[in-house]
Amino acid sequence: MGILNLIVGLCLFGIGFLVKTAPNLIAGYNTMSKDKKKNVDIEGLSTFMRNGLITMGSVIITGYYLFKLIGFSTLADSMVMIVTLIGTIILIVKAQKYDNNEQKKNKLIYIPAIVITFVFGFFCYAFLPTKTIINDGTLRFTGLYGFEMRISDIENVELTEKIPTIEMRTNGFSFGHINKGTYKLKSFGKSKLFLNSANNIFMIITSKNGKKIITNDNNPVITKEHFMQIKALIDI
Repeated sequence: MGILNLIVGLCLFGIGFLVKTAPNLIAGYNTMSKDKKKNVDIEGLSTFMRNGLITMGSVIITGYYLFKLIGFSTLADSMVMIVTLIGTIILIVKAQKYDNNEQKKNKLIYIPAIVITFVFGFFCYAFLPTKTIINDGTLRFTGLYGFEMRISDIENVELTEKIPTIEMRTNGFSFGHINKGTYKLKSFGKSKLFLNSANNIFMIITSKNGKKIITNDNNPVITKEHFMQIKALIDI
């Protein structure tokens, strides 16, 4: 998530400077007639948009690391979504004052559409529950940070009601009880997590190279079914 915050923040910086140097990128303004454009304070508008987008980018980056530092991980992981939503609404509303036309049919709205689409798409994708698919001698985990491995590469599989403490997320997504990606766990070290639920039934898969994969489903019955399927295959 730290990488995502940096990417989105830097993208907003770039878009901010771009819209200042190329005001025609501002949606609404670029479709106005020449007469209507004369009634728009484009210098003030482009400066406002630049400053607003740079501020959003700065808050996303600094807010993430600040909240991480003081222990508010969930809030830190939500910075992109929160700042993008609130910041976009402010930009839309405040931009109207630079349009002095009597009929404001073409509202001066500059929405960083690519960034917003990416952010919402990412979060929608991230919140999709990881599915465990067992088929043709392979084990596949779907969704964000998903991957595939051969059943023959599994050394052991077990069910447990408790897993080691998560010490660090090295490359993953966390929000509330959802944890996906690569984490460092106490006593386990670097491990893959696909935790979809707060329920305390976990399946721990140990590969032949010693790496751990820990999963659970919203329905503990499904977690147990996956365990039994994998156990039967590796015991053959």
